[in-house]
Amino acid sequence: MFTHREHLEHLLRPEHYTSERQWRIELKNLFAPAWHPLAATAELARPGSFLTFDLLETPVLVRNFGGELRAFLNVCPHRHSRLTDRPRGRSETLRCQYHGWEYDAEGRTGKIPEARAFRPWDRENSCLRRLALATCGDVIYVNLSDDPAPLDDWLGPMREPFATCGGEYRHAATWERDFACNWKVVLENSLESYHIPEVHPYTFKALPEENVSFHELDPRHTTFRTTAPDDLGSRIERLLARLLGRPITKTYWHRNRHPHITSAALDSFRMMQAVFPTGPTTCKYRSIFFTLRGTRKNPFAWAVYHTLKVAATLVAKRVFAEDASIYPGVQRGLAASPHRGVIGTREERIWYFQRYVLDACGET
Repeated sequence: MFTHREHLEHLLRPEHYTSERQWRIELKNLFAPAWHPLAATAELARPGSFLTFDLLETPVLVRNFGGELRAFLNVCPHRHSRLTDRPRGRSETLRCQYHGWEYDAEGRTGKIPEARAFRPWDRENSCLRRLALATCGDVIYVNLSDDPAPLDDWLGPMREPFATCGGEYRHAATWERDFACNWKVVLENSLESYHIPEVHPYTFKALPEENVSFHELDPRHTTFRTTAPDDLGSRIERLLARLLGRPITKTYWHRNRHPHITSAALDSFRMMQAVFPTGPTTCKYRSIFFTLRGTRKNPFAWAVYHTLKVAATLVAKRVFAEDASIYPGVQRGLAASPHRGVIGTREERIWYFQRYVLDACGET
């Protein structure tokens, strides 16, 4: 059942979704202190493998150094080039693409071409800037602040459910997409089920009934729980999960940790998503998807796992695309809207998100 029995005030005004000043305030107050899920550990399983990201106007490099994951600002202290412009790859050494300076796992310089040209050596100003990195389950998080709170403390009660992205759930795919809308448009869409009949007529199809829909509401995080539908697709999903040894709960969970992280879970999959603002009216949405590998050992487990992996990933990407179809129209409407807006009881998680935004940004 929903917590509120009457509709709620829409706390954010249209200008909160279009103003550059608001975007800058949010970068400072919401995103600078936050931890950001960027990748699955399986994407950096081999020593020397690396990934790069443009994270909140900051170039970031995450690399496997002999089994240890480290994150650095992707900028060489020599003459400010990015160390690499490749989105992913593998190399024997961390080496700047411009002049070949090499760095170790601590960010200290190693081999430098024509090193004698830099005497006397200024060691203090020749190290890479290291960034905070931690994992929860099999998801890699990075924090850009100088003195971040520990990841477990920051996640709070979300730590345990977020940690299920790992273990018997294996990384299946990662994808991201840029959208021409404010990041809050994407986030708020994920916090309500009211749009399902219009936006997801072929996937989710119908609204979950209120008597099997439950919200948990907290100033820092919210949760939605409901019973999965009993259609053909859901029955096949449960059959495959059962063949892999997973107890069947028929429960769908959607959780978020403000400001920008959400997770979705069924018996057969786990998904971590995060939306990152790239401008006042643009954002990047990143999904890290895991499917059940299971614990049951039988000759068919491998085939069942791969069938589930392919099918679940296709469905997840279809849902992602269905949501994407509505974002541009919402943003164009916000730019022209004279209305205050209203939040229904089925959308009450949005009110808690908007309250968090205003409080963090110093607005009453």
